[in-house]
Parts: sequence; C-alpha cells; structure tokens
Amino acid sequence: MESTLKYILYTIFLVSLITGLNILIGGSLSVPGATIGAQAQIDNELRFFSMFWVAYGGFCFWVARNIGERINYIPFIAAVFFLGGIGRLFSMIMVGSPGNFLIGAMVLEFVLPIIIYVIYKKTK
Repeated sequence: MESTLKYILYTIFLVSLITGLNILIGGSLSVPGATIGAQAQIDNELRFFSMFWVAYGGFCFWVARNIGERINYIPFIAAVFFLGGIGRLFSMIMVGSPGNFLIGAMVLEFVLPIIIYVIYKKTK
C-alpha cells in the first residue's frame, strides 16, 4: 500500500510540475479550453499561483522520497487537493462551467484525495 501512495504522489508531482510551469510560461491562454487571453490581473494571478501548484507537487515529491518517515503528511496532501476541487466547484457555481476537461479535473480532485486517504488509513 505504501508503494501505491508513493506512485500517486510522484504522479501528482509530475502533473503539477508540468501544468504549473505551463501556466507560468503560457499564462491564461495555456489553460485548457481558453480561446482568448484573460485580463492582465487574472493572468498575473494565474502565473503567481502556478508556482504554489508547482510547490505542492514538490512537497508531494519530498514526501514520496521518504514516505515511511513522512507518511503523516498524507492527510494534509489529500485535504489540500480536495480543497482545490472545492475551489473549482465554487467557480462553477458562481461563474459557470469551465468545460469538460476542467470538470474532469474537479471530479479527480474530489475522488483522488479520498482514495489517497483510504490507502493512508490502511497503511497506518
């Protein structure tokens, strides 16, 4: 079970690194489904927050590298990922649908943390 958690964390790291750097470099036009660039303020915020996504992935990598000693961070990792899905849900309710790709990301952000937490509980 510990190795499953490790591979999930490594996958989160890779996805967050790739997508975070993509947003940092490409800005709002690199968001899946974007057809026009966002206002300067929104693009600026996206690029700023993209580094927090990269840092989150780095944290997942750090935990995975020595999961035996750092396993107690797993609930935090799952909770933050889940809260990201809550943020997407709020956006969807208040602003509208972001498109199928990002709705899929939101579903993953609700399901994967539960899986991570269940594996964590079985491992402990």
